[in-house]
Amino acid sequence: MKNKYMRALADGENIRNRSRKELEDSKIFSIQSFAKELLPVSDVLEKALESVTAEECSSSKTLGNLQKGVSLTYNQLHQVFKRYKLEQINPLDEQFDPVFHEAMFQVPDPTKKAGTVMSVIQTGYVLQSRSISPQKLALSRRVKTIEARINLLI
Repeated sequence: MKNKYMRALADGENIRNRSRKELEDSKIFSIQSFAKELLPVSDVLEKALESVTAEECSSSKTLGNLQKGVSLTYNQLHQVFKRYKLEQINPLDEQFDPVFHEAMFQVPDPTKKAGTVMSVIQTGYVLQSRSISPQKLALSRRVKTIEARINLLI
């Protein structure tokens, strides 16, 4: 009888702990779908900033003002991301991790270890250390023959 009582108490405690953990997780990740919807907006703003050179901005006052406005919007959006612990992943020169990365293609490079991130095609994001948008990458590939290595150097 005492054993059944102790097991019932332990089960009750386990249920309380599990419920508390689920509630905490639901509070943290409740913004996940909303955050995923904002990520393409961030990507578009970033591409807009990359598409205009400093020379073009200095030659046209209107274009310069527009670029400044886009930059301010991008920075404010990323401040909100930071406040809610939505962070960009920056894996350049690191090893490929399938949890956070998505390989798009491989580039032969005899100077780097196979599976090293060579370039970022699309930025990835993590929310509270959980990947919500994998980063799209180009990876290094080991060159197989000496002739192929020589051809890369030429």
